[in-house]
Amino acid sequence: MSTLDEDLARLNFEYLMLARECARSNPAETAWRFGLDKNRIEKLADMTLEHLRDQAESSRAVIQLLPVFVPSGVSMGTYVDLLQPFILEWTDENSAI
Repeated sequence: MSTLDEDLARLNFEYLMLARECARSNPAETAWRFGLDKNRIEKLADMTLEHLRDQAESSRAVIQLLPVFVPSGVSMGTYVDLLQPFILEWTDENSAI
């Protein structure tokens, strides 16, 4: 395995571990932070360490960088605070999470 593959596998594994712990503790936050839907969050929360490692060693990046568009004149912190009511609305019984 090349150094690039090893580094990518390590980063993937750490990212998947972080996402899995978030999925287990707060699915709504996982949807917002990682851009995952309910089915993927449930699958991720149920993954074992061995399965995470297998996924991490796929030689492909599993990290998804989502673009963040902040309106001009608004700080990132304020923008995130403004999003919170919408995130909480997603957690009702009709939501995907």
